[in-house]
Amino acid sequence: MSKANYGNFINGVECAAVSGAVFPVYAPADGALLGQAARSDGRDVDAAVKAARAAWPAWANLAAGERERVLLRAADALEANRERLLELLIDESGSALTKARYEVNYSPSLLRAAAGEARRLYGETMPHERPTRMSFVVREPVGVVACIVPFNAPLALLAKMVAFPLAAGNTVIAKPSEETPLIAVEFAKILCESGLPPGALNVVTGYGAEVGAPLTAHEGIDGVALTGSTRTGQIVGAQAIQKMRALQLELGGKNPLIVLADFDPREAAAQAIEGAFT
Repeated sequence: MSKANYGNFINGVECAAVSGAVFPVYAPADGALLGQAARSDGRDVDAAVKAARAAWPAWANLAAGERERVLLRAADALEANRERLLELLIDESGSALTKARYEVNYSPSLLRAAAGEARRLYGETMPHERPTRMSFVVREPVGVVACIVPFNAPLALLAKMVAFPLAAGNTVIAKPSEETPLIAVEFAKILCESGLPPGALNVVTGYGAEVGAPLTAHEGIDGVALTGSTRTGQIVGAQAIQKMRALQLELGGKNPLIVLADFDPREAAAQAIEGAFT
């Protein structure tokens, strides 16, 4: 793959960091330089938040069927760009071909699943003790959601973390791992080219202390989703609770198993290995 320079993706446009700084992205397989990504800071975060907040009212008020159609078109576009995404994913993340191909094939299905859910955000009605009154619940979007995406499945987890908030009428700012920023920018460009309004999905690249921390602490963020370490989740969770934000954390390892007496321990070991290392 030829070397490439990538910027942030903010308000529908790829742009350099405010500071002009970049950082190198290397292929884990052989250490080759793949390109450079924008080394962002709080100023870039602020620009992304402003873009997401400006885009939110129109996206939130769009009919569920319209949001569904946008996400379905995006899923088709991901499939149309499958080979290009596959090459970048292998180069940037070091994934084996089978694992990378699974991610590339799985990501459009996540967008289609989210598109279907846009029509199923049902409310609820409940009997009231006074016959002249009615109690009901209406599901509404949270607002602007920050997604902190890990390196180990940088396309599939990005698609999962972004698609469902978008389907519910939120706008999103994704901060990919500094190890795999390029695939996130490509993903955002494809979605925007498919009809996602500018500002509905923004990507800000860089390091955790310089981008992740100001993003999760920003006053314009209404919800946070993080897949990462337990320690990082504790920090982000404490911020979210203090500011009464919606919070979703996926932390730590998932590999321990409880093996019951009627199950083959060799099969359990095989499944543990698959879960840990694929």
